[in-house]
Amino acid sequence: MIERRIMIVDDHPVVREGYRRLIDLQPGLRIVAEADDARSAYARYRDTAPDVVVMDVTIPGASGIEAIRHIRQYDRHARIVVFTMHHGSAYALKSFEAGAAGYVTKSSEPQYLIRAILGALSAAR
Repeated sequence: MIERRIMIVDDHPVVREGYRRLIDLQPGLRIVAEADDARSAYARYRDTAPDVVVMDVTIPGASGIEAIRHIRQYDRHARIVVFTMHHGSAYALKSFEAGAAGYVTKSSEPQYLIRAILGALSAAR
């Protein structure tokens, strides 16, 4: 089985721990990097080249949407799933315009995040 590498970006350590526990339970998925702001997200992306990034949009410094743009400028094939508390369509639209491959709200059932990650992985490069 091919192991897919996942990076998580959220400014709350407890939330990142929750992501880690959920994702690590999935066969073939492994957390390889974490970041808590846009700047470190970009640097960690360049250092680790994950297969998928799970990105919150509300992070310190530049927004997650700006981080998506920056990562996608570096790697136009980057697969990024937004995982956020924001339910508004404006955030979703901005995320997709920036290059996100998926958008899941934090109030969703956990399987929706896993489905979004797997969907991003199966998307053609």
